Amino acid sequence: MKRITILFILLLALPAHAGEDGGAPGSFLRFGTSARSLALGNAMTGVADDASAAYWNPAGYARLRTVELTGMGATLFEDTQYSFFTLGLPTESWGSFALSGAYMSSGSFERATLFEDLDETFSESSGYFGLSYARAHGRWAWGATMKSVTQNVADASGGSFGADLGLYYRPHRTISVGLAMQNALAPEIKLNETPDTFARTMRVGTALHFFRNRFTITTDVVKTELMDVDLRSGAEFWVDRAFAVRLGFDTVREQLSTGAAFRWENWQVDYAYLMHELGSTNVLSATVRFGVPYGVKLNQDRELFSPSGSDRNVNFGINTAVQGRVEDWRLEIRDSEGKLVRVVEGNGSPPEEFSWAGEDDQGRLVPDGNYKVRVSILDDMGEIWDYDASVKVLGFKERTREPIRIELSGTSEEDQEGER
Repeated sequence: MKRITILFILLLALPAHAGEDGGAPGSFLRFGTSARSLALGNAMTGVADDASAAYWNPAGYARLRTVELTGMGATLFEDTQYSFFTLGLPTESWGSFALSGAYMSSGSFERATLFEDLDETFSESSGYFGLSYARAHGRWAWGATMKSVTQNVADASGGSFGADLGLYYRPHRTISVGLAMQNALAPEIKLNETPDTFARTMRVGTALHFFRNRFTITTDVVKTELMDVDLRSGAEFWVDRAFAVRLGFDTVREQLSTGAAFRWENWQVDYAYLMHELGSTNVLSATVRFGVPYGVKLNQDRELFSPSGSDRNVNFGINTAVQGRVEDWRLEIRDSEGKLVRVVEGNGSPPEEFSWAGEDDQGRLVPDGNYKVRVSILDDMGEIWDYDASVKVLGFKERTREPIRIELSGTSEEDQEGER
């Protein structure tokens, strides 16, 4: 009876992670799709800017710039394992596609009746697989997910199909809004004689973006059939391009969450720590991106140069990767004190290459020292993407000089007098 009691507790405990729905059909999907979403309190409807958008708002896939692959794993209680993966595939002309899947397994449990224990075991598992599509139209985007779900309990099993819908709007670069209807076409699983229908869930979310998307505050209002309104909120701050901290809270679960992210080139590792009434949970997820991961990137042919020497130019290749079009761009060069010395900007896409000869806006050679180069682009969704690089202008004292040999021809005055 002990293991049966544990199974009963698990079915009731999962909502502590996945929403207080009493173990209703599909409750395992409410746990989360990435450590990032969990650290933000699962307030992702108005953000939905990565490959984990499959569950929160499929319209978010329209914002993907590169191919993204995300995987997450978590251990809940008593050998219960939960895993999720998603693969986002954006295209230039055909919108964005995505594949996603989730699986939860409870392990083995002893069979028992109300009167005796049986020398048998059984397991419980649930699975999900989804195919998503999203497309952007200016600052608007829409998306949909067709999904199949399965459930197995002991000798009983069942499966069904469903659909989710989503909208996304970016009226200004500092604000984004999302609307999603989960189970708009509700799956219906029949394990015994009575079918279980997945509850419909309406999500409305907003996100505020500051400091060129480095700081984000997000809030979701969630209403699921036969449940109270759930208010979720989170905050994310990228200290620099490689490290971020996060905080989130869910009012219905009364769950506080924290987390962090570490990014290196095209790789990103996210961590979440969840504090709830049943204890705490640690979650890790990893993401790999193929292509330009930041919307825009600079590639330079050298890190130091001498404007008055033979290597008098530094060349920057500018690569962009955005859905839709680039509305305008700007390239700034600042000295070590942050003073602006050179600005180049324009409408539409930036040039593929920019060459700098160490001159300021007035055409004068800049002093020797370290300089920071930043390129920024604004896309038609209202988002700003930027990338930083650095270059050093060598001082005369630091330059390596080759000896110069001067040869003279002719005769001196003394030689001429000797000849006389």
